[in-house]
Amino acid sequence: MADTFWREPMHDIVDTLGPATTTSLSVVPLDSAPFEMLELSDGMGVALQQYRSPEDVTTQIEGEDLFKLHVQLSGQRLLNFERRHEIDICGASTAVLMHDAGVRKVERLIANPFAQSITVYIGRSRVWQYLEEEKTVVSPALHSFIVRKRTRPRLAIAAPATEELSVAAAVINSRRTGPLRRIFAEAKAMELFCLILDRFQAEAPLPVPGSRLKITERDRRQLAGVRDCLSCRFTDPPTIHALARQFGLNRNKLCSGFHYVYGISIYDFCRNLRLERARQMLTHSDLSIAQIAEAAGFASASAFSASFARQFGQAPSQFRRS
Repeated sequence: MADTFWREPMHDIVDTLGPATTTSLSVVPLDSAPFEMLELSDGMGVALQQYRSPEDVTTQIEGEDLFKLHVQLSGQRLLNFERRHEIDICGASTAVLMHDAGVRKVERLIANPFAQSITVYIGRSRVWQYLEEEKTVVSPALHSFIVRKRTRPRLAIAAPATEELSVAAAVINSRRTGPLRRIFAEAKAMELFCLILDRFQAEAPLPVPGSRLKITERDRRQLAGVRDCLSCRFTDPPTIHALARQFGLNRNKLCSGFHYVYGISIYDFCRNLRLERARQMLTHSDLSIAQIAEAAGFASASAFSASFARQFGQAPSQFRRS
């Protein structure tokens, strides 16, 4: 298992990147273009980087309310936000960034190391739509990460999981061209999006034993009601806000209390029930993968396949054949 995500505190630092300007690009040519941008359907895009430069390359990027998922296979880059926050991403890494509109990022790609990376980006509003369409229970950590906080960039970094490296490498090293390249990149980008999003949600910070969280007998009764409700409605669960109102609990007591009492987050509780239903259907029915994904409450077959493989160590089709 890869290291868990850690959130950058974004402390103020002395600016070390110099003026926020874009320098000329000096790159040693590779077999394919060193930078490639692919605008995909459904508001998603992919940026591929594959280069070796004899000098540092600095670019300035203005925030556009984009949720960015980045997997770096090799290389080093320095990120500087609003001339105050500097982050060093070196070597193989997975990063999640909420880049708000109006927040300036200066990115310096360090010279000489061969660098390969992929960034999947999608608009903030489309992320919310996607989560609603998939009926995903959004963890408080993800909710806090995505909501607008103008001058407070949010960045989480972890060592990449094996699946993330595999998918990233498949896209970067793909030799497909034309329409097939776009179709392949779109499928892999969605798979990577689901892998990282599931991992980010699953690794959200949890209440610390012995903390000030107090659970009364009434709270336990209400949380038991939440569990029973989710057990019946896990394919189409209520939102955290709706659950909190229905059972008379604030968001913190609902989310932290549920994990404290049952040892699992609300998100993982619903996801595990969905996957178990899907596993049973793969074993005992002849439904297609897409039909099972829909019946278990997943927005798409690709989202289901990525989540299933992460949970059980093999794709649904492989599980069915075994």
